Order: sequence, then C-alpha cells, then structure tokens
Amino acid sequence: MTKPIPALQEQARRYFDDKALPSILEYVKIENTSPAFDPKGEAVSEAHAALRHFEEWARVHAPEDTTITKISRVENAPMLIIDVPGTAEGEVLLLGHLDKFPDVPGWRNGFSAYEPVIHDQKLHGRAASDSAFAPYAYLSAIGSLAELGETYPRCVIAIEMSSKSNGVHLARYFSDLRALCEHPDLIISFDAGCGDYERIWYTTGYRGFIEGHLSVELLEDAAHSSMSGLIPSVLGIAFELLSRVCNLSSGFVTLDSFAANPPKYMTTGGAETDVIAGKFFLGRADWKRHVPGIVDDAEAAAMLPVWNSSLNVAGIRGLSSSDLTGGILPGRVTLKIAVRTPPDCDCFAATAELEEVLIKDPPFNAAVDFSPSSVLPSWHRGKLPHWLENSVNEASNEAFGKPAAGWANGGVYPSTEIIAQEFADVPILLTGVLGPNANFHAANESLDLPAARKMTAAIARILTELPAN
Repeated sequence: MTKPIPALQEQARRYFDDKALPSILEYVKIENTSPAFDPKGEAVSEAHAALRHFEEWARVHAPEDTTITKISRVENAPMLIIDVPGTAEGEVLLLGHLDKFPDVPGWRNGFSAYEPVIHDQKLHGRAASDSAFAPYAYLSAIGSLAELGETYPRCVIAIEMSSKSNGVHLARYFSDLRALCEHPDLIISFDAGCGDYERIWYTTGYRGFIEGHLSVELLEDAAHSSMSGLIPSVLGIAFELLSRVCNLSSGFVTLDSFAANPPKYMTTGGAETDVIAGKFFLGRADWKRHVPGIVDDAEAAAMLPVWNSSLNVAGIRGLSSSDLTGGILPGRVTLKIAVRTPPDCDCFAATAELEEVLIKDPPFNAAVDFSPSSVLPSWHRGKLPHWLENSVNEASNEAFGKPAAGWANGGVYPSTEIIAQEFADVPILLTGVLGPNANFHAANESLDLPAARKMTAAIARILTELPAN
C-alpha cells in the first residue's frame, strides 16, 4: 500500500458536495422507469433525458482528454461510455446504471419519489442511492485525484439503462466494452448493500432466484362447495406438492440440489460483523411478533436469509373473492412461487429437480404443471485477491476508520453475473451504500450522504492501488 493521501478525504467531500450533489438532485426528478416496467415505451424519452443529464455534467467535470460516447443498440436502454485516460499504468472498468424502479405508494409526508429532499443527512428520492450514486461517485473520485495531482489508472465508466430489468440489454454492449477495455485489471460496481455506514462492505456472493407458476387442475369448471368430499381440493393438492420440496412453515427447501455449504461465518469479519449483518437483515423486516431463535439472535439471523434455500408463495390465481357468500370449489389454481437459493447453488440444476419433484405422481391424478418464468443464477466469488483485499481494507480504514467487511447477501445482481461471465478472470469489487434505512427500491428511499462522501474517497484511494501502479 502506498502512503496515505491526507488531503483526499476533504477533497472528495468537497468535490461530491459542490459538484456532484446538485446534479444528483436534478436527476432524481427524472421519471425514467426501467424497460421491464415500461412495456409501452412511454419512458423512452426520459431514459435518454437521464443519460443526457449525466452526460452534460460529465463533460464539464471529467478530466481533460476524456472521451464520452453514447451508444443506442436498444432504443429504450442506451449506454454511456466515459473513457478517462490514465496518468498511471492499469485499467479499471467501472459499472453503473441510471434506470429506476417505478414509484410506489407509502412515502412519508413531505417526501416523494421525484421531488428530492435533503433531511437529517440523507437525500430522499427515487434511485438516489441505488442508481445515481455510482456514476457520480466514480467521476468525483477520479476528479478528486486529478485536482490533487495524484495518479490513477485508465478508467472506463459504463452507464447502462436496463439494470433494474435484470440487465436484459447489457450483453448487447459487450462488443463495445471489449473494444475499449479488453483486459481490465479490476471491475468495480456500486450496486450492492452495506450492513452499516461505518466501513466498506463488499459482496463475496449472493443468492440465486427461481420463479415460476405451479398449476393444479381437476375440473373443467368451478363446482359448488356441496360437492366437497367428493371433489378434492386443488389448492390442497398444490400445497401438498409444495410440501415435497420445502417446509411449508419456514419455507426452507429440502431438495438435495438446493443444499448449501455455508462458511463458519457469513462475513469476513467473523462474529462481530455477523451480528451487524444480522441486525441489518432483521431491521428490513417489520416484525409484529417475537420469533424465538430469530429476532433475538442477530448472529444466527445473518446466515438465515443468505445460506438457506427458501420458497414463498407470491400469489394465487383461481380462488373466488373472500367476501362472496356461499362456497365455491375451484377447478384450477395457479400458484406463483419464488425460491431464493444459496450463493453456491447451481440454479439451473436446482430448477430441473424442483420441476421433476413437483409434477411427479400428483395426488388424485390431477393435471399438474410447473413453468419456470425466471432463473437468475447465484454468484459466489469468495475472497478477493490478496492485493485487492489489502487495498480495500486500507481504503476503508482511511475513509471510515474501520477495516472493510466482506459478506454474501440475499439480493440478486444479474448484471454482475453477466459481467462475471464475460470477464471471468477479472476481480470484481461489488460494493455500495444501500444500508440501514436506505429503503432502496421502496418508498422513502434515501442516500446516506456522510457514507456517500466517505465511499467516494475510498474508491479514489483504491484506484491508486492497482498492482500495475
């Protein structure tokens, strides 16, 4: 590790506050919904407006000789590539996005999705932490180093617009990225969570996701409930089938291909940071009852939503309204089920076993079908390379005052998996500021500004520490 840069923390804070933050406030106002939530293409102009807004800011603040190119291989998901020449050896690919999840109800009085408000050291507004932070932080970090006269590697910043649509269009731009950045030394992505705002949290793996529809049919049409006893319950059959694959109360999946090989500790910091992670997970659930063994054991709670396979029923189609009088026996029901798998699970093999067990020998000779609608692979890179682990720890110590912590988590980052397959031999630093009370993807979303400033400084420090430097 090279010598610390004493002025970097203050320089990054000023750069982020004075130059980046005003532009982020304006970005929050743009209603640019991700393509998957805009089937009629009504937000295409907003997608281009969001990218143009950042591009105009970048052209003013990027270092001299930076090349900025907009590519539109998909009309509603263009990509902006910012190529910053290095002043030292090495090459880094930095990934970000500017598309947003749609607005949802539930914002507190005085706050809304598209009217940014800074309150209690947090910027409130849609995608402030989840989308806007990364692109602005990257250029703020590089700009801070440039103004201090510090060296940094060549940085290729790629900003896409389909991340919240599971990165569906990202691969279309691989030829463009490869042409510019064929063999990067490091990939950085700011799209992940953090257990607290007191250190860098980097992601060592995340869960996979399997979604599908389980349909059970016995009758051509619904029947009167007076026929119960003669006609079996299709809903009951559906849940009996689910009991083959999971514990219906806990949701834990019992099939062999879903089994995990968990580490002793969920985080790289051991029991101490496991407790922090567990408290973070518990805080994201609005508990109304005391659940022994879960809510009173934060260390155990760190493992449960990551290193277990769990199934939940997300919806049921085919039942009559609960306020109808009398009784109706449905002839067919369809359950939408979602399964989260451990980071080390082969999701495609697991999906095949899930389907096989669900449809085999159904009770009462019912017609049963399971149709997977989405399979998002898990990801488990494990430990960072030694040089990068040291760099991240030192950067965390300098910016936050504490060493970094690695962890796996329960979210899914499809864009990371797509990039990891394309750049299989390149280390990936997946980190972010989606921490306690950030409410990312939901109402009352916010960016913790002190953490944002410190993370900007930390990334700047990491950029000075490539092995080639």
